[in-house]
Amino acid sequence: MSRFRAQDGISLAEVLIAATIGFIVIAGTFGLLESTFRISGGVMAKTDAMQRGRLAMDRVTQQLRSQVCLNLTTPAIVAGATADSVTFYADFGSGELPKPPSRRTLTFSTTTGHITEAVVEGVGVAPGPYTYDTTPTRSVVFENVARQTKVVAGVTQPVPFLSYFAYETSGTPPVLRTTQVLTPPLNAAQAARVARIDIAFAARPTGARNGKDSTDIEDQITVRHADPNLTVPDPMCV
Repeated sequence: MSRFRAQDGISLAEVLIAATIGFIVIAGTFGLLESTFRISGGVMAKTDAMQRGRLAMDRVTQQLRSQVCLNLTTPAIVAGATADSVTFYADFGSGELPKPPSRRTLTFSTTTGHITEAVVEGVGVAPGPYTYDTTPTRSVVFENVARQTKVVAGVTQPVPFLSYFAYETSGTPPVLRTTQVLTPPLNAAQAARVARIDIAFAARPTGARNGKDSTDIEDQITVRHADPNLTVPDPMCV
């Protein structure tokens, strides 16, 4: 009798139990893999957004830090600057071969989701006067960008792409900090006083259609022709 029992096969119940356990193990493995891929994809997307955003911010700040007065009476920033666009004169020359400043416009468009630049090269011999062609050379600084938002007192508010500040004029003596807010659009007097510009945008991963995995990029520049050691430290075109 024992010889025949040794040749017995696996019962149906045992097969079903083994299959069920196998399915559970496989499902758990696939779930772990899916979660790993999702997390890895999110990290890669954020890294992509951060890298591209920082490169774009470096390009924007480099241009804004290079702003110069056109002449003794024309400040660097052109009147009419808004929270999404600014036109200014910039000098990228080496100093060995003086050339006219270029007139540049940086613009953030919520419609296209692009930050663009438009450059008009000056024509003339230093120190001027210079003339500027009306047809600029346009290029895209950064694609797939959105406006930042921040929660203030429980309310979600948009953050401007560009914010302008001047040195404080209140107090005796005035506090030498660039904390006086200049409300755009800037008139000529306000444009001449701009001593600091804050830049902020949300960088999205390549090809992203929403704000998922976007990264907030922020920086600020202080104009180099504003001397905080002066009694009136507003930018000076001298």
